[in-house]
Amino acid sequence: MIVLQRFTTLLLFFITVWIPANAIAQQNEEIQTLSLQAAIEMAKENSPLANSARYQLIANQWSYQSYRSDLLPGLSFSGNAPNYNRNFRELLNPDGTTSVIYTQQSNASATAQISQPIVFTGGSVNVTSGIQRYGIFFGENTYQWTSTPFSVSYIQPLFAFNNLKWRSRIEPLQLQIAEREYVEAIEQLSLTVSQRYFDVLLAKINLDIAEFNVAVNDSVYNISQGRYNVGSIAENDLLQSELELRNAESSLSQAEISYNDQLKSFRLVLGLEADFPIDVELPPAPPEMDVDSQFALEMALQNNSTSLNFELQETQADRTMDQAVKQNTFQATAGISYGLSQTSPDFGMLYQEPLSRQGVNFQFQVPIFNWGKQQAEINAARNTQRRVADDISYSQRQFELSIQSSVDEFRQLANQYHLAQLSDQIAERRYNVSRDRYLIGRIDITNLFIAQRERDTARRNYIQALRNYWVGTYTIRRLTLYDFSENRIIDYNH
Repeated sequence: MIVLQRFTTLLLFFITVWIPANAIAQQNEEIQTLSLQAAIEMAKENSPLANSARYQLIANQWSYQSYRSDLLPGLSFSGNAPNYNRNFRELLNPDGTTSVIYTQQSNASATAQISQPIVFTGGSVNVTSGIQRYGIFFGENTYQWTSTPFSVSYIQPLFAFNNLKWRSRIEPLQLQIAEREYVEAIEQLSLTVSQRYFDVLLAKINLDIAEFNVAVNDSVYNISQGRYNVGSIAENDLLQSELELRNAESSLSQAEISYNDQLKSFRLVLGLEADFPIDVELPPAPPEMDVDSQFALEMALQNNSTSLNFELQETQADRTMDQAVKQNTFQATAGISYGLSQTSPDFGMLYQEPLSRQGVNFQFQVPIFNWGKQQAEINAARNTQRRVADDISYSQRQFELSIQSSVDEFRQLANQYHLAQLSDQIAERRYNVSRDRYLIGRIDITNLFIAQRERDTARRNYIQALRNYWVGTYTIRRLTLYDFSENRIIDYNH
């Protein structure tokens, strides 16, 4: 009789727990299950975050191309359409009197110019060619043509702020920063995807645990009812089993809501439609990596955009200082030119035997008194330099400490993962033993529920440890832009 009762108990447990779980597994076969690496690759292709990073890099590349164009010769064409002027004007007579005459005039011109800036001097070489017509409409119409077949000039600012020279230092630096920031953005996306992936996985584990607990507690409650009816257990044990069932049903409802919310957030990061059917699986542990603190710091300083940003801030502060000094002191511009020109009322004679022309000019400006403005701007720029230097020194030290802390923390994650994995296996075995002993009446229901809760906690801790291990791996990659598992620098720009 006792053997038959135990057999009936085991059969009831099998029907209420294993069959529903198997039916759920078959129902989920149509859902696309993503591995962690597949999810990361999908996000790199489709995620709005990846697209935003790409567009930002392209914008910076075009900005750099614009700067490069400024260094090359530029061809421009200027002129005006025939201007017509009909008006009275005053004319001074030889005897000192003034006459008012009525005039009708027109003029038109066209000029082509090639200009080449000189980066290191701040000057420019200009080659021009142009033509002009001047017309007088009074009595007999007359026209006068003037041509400049060829003219070359060189203009050189003296003691002036050379903006183009500073751009030649800043613009390439900004492009390098943009390229590294793009790699960092993709690695940050990998980190974000791994976090969202484990959010979904943990929510799925909680849902699986909740579904399993409902089935188990329902079976336990049915068994408890049977035992209570034959007087094997007290009413208190029956009420406790029913309370556990209702709590499990409430947890299942909350787990379903959390799982659906995490899936929605995960789809958004991946760039998928809101109703795209996906699921996640338990990934293996990350590949073993031997991360040396000093080498990681060297890679971070070499590859991360932070170091270049420090250099950019320092260069920009030096530029501001140079501009403040040179814009408030003696300034001069020297120019020299040589060309050919001719004038004639006959257009056909305009380019015959042109005359040479030369020119030299020198302009200067000396500030005499400006109420201390010059010294104030120089002092402001100098103290900005000092502030930037101190900020960079402090930030660089902070950056180095963050790298060392991340490496030290990462070294502990593998050990924590293995301990959590072992605890999960032990807790699972302990629960199975407790369940079997409860079914044959060797332990009470309280000990069974204790083992069940410890199993659930160990399972969640294992998933959390695995999550921390993967997140730590991608954090190290993000900071150093170096793949320690393959011993190579990470680069997505080529």
